[in-house]
Amino acid sequence: MIFIKKAKAYADLIKLAHTLFALPFALSAVALAYIEGGKLHWQLLVLILIAFTAARSAAMGFNRVVDADIDILNPRTRQRPSVSGKISIKDTKIFTEISVVVFVIVAFCINTLCGILSLPALVVLLGYSYAKRFTFLAHYILGVALALAPIGAWIAVMGNLDIRILTLGGCLFFSIAGFDLIYALQDMEFDKTHNLYSIPSIFGKKTTLCIAGLSFCISACLLFVVGNVFNLNTYFYVSATFISILYLIGFITILKAGMQKVNLVFFYMNASISAIIFVGIIANVKF
Repeated sequence: MIFIKKAKAYADLIKLAHTLFALPFALSAVALAYIEGGKLHWQLLVLILIAFTAARSAAMGFNRVVDADIDILNPRTRQRPSVSGKISIKDTKIFTEISVVVFVIVAFCINTLCGILSLPALVVLLGYSYAKRFTFLAHYILGVALALAPIGAWIAVMGNLDIRILTLGGCLFFSIAGFDLIYALQDMEFDKTHNLYSIPSIFGKKTTLCIAGLSFCISACLLFVVGNVFNLNTYFYVSATFISILYLIGFITILKAGMQKVNLVFFYMNASISAIIFVGIIANVKF
């Protein structure tokens, strides 16, 4: 029972459920690489999953350490395990350090290029935690951090960087940034009070929603570009169209219901969009 409670606490610490946002994008990149002739075997897939999990765990663990003094003041984050005492800051640091080491080692096990790129990737992943202390563009830095997932997955399979995969990374970049802008509306007043930078605290709700809407539009457009540059079939375009409609539904829901529906839109829309993209790409794989 103690082990289960501790496991749940660590899962909560890194928001394990939010893995559904970026993991399907990483797997989509793996599928695209396979379609393009990349050699894929189960050992490589396992290494990619371990690297993804370790990178995300390192980023989330580091964020909890850096933001501990802020989280304890914010009613929304006061119950996080690193603040409530379920996991000590010391243990969070150890967890983060182990995750960093695992990520780098596994990246080198995949291929040399992945190993070398794991170091600047960590700068972005860990550096994001400081962003809101000096720039309102933190939402887009988070987008960059998560966009590394499909790009890294492609390199893991192909051993090189193809500019075409940046379209899928760009789709995730704008999608995550858009959703984070909406999510950040919850902390608008808190950020103002504690001198933290965010687009909502600097520019207000109306401008934030306009920027989020524009980000969703760009993300949706990039989906169709992905289909074009990778020569994907009709199933993918149907998926892209459906996702575009979901963006619109989510945005309208926030406009009409306000913050009451923000968690619903943030989680379920994010997870649904990622999964639908994956299904749309898998439909192109010839087994």
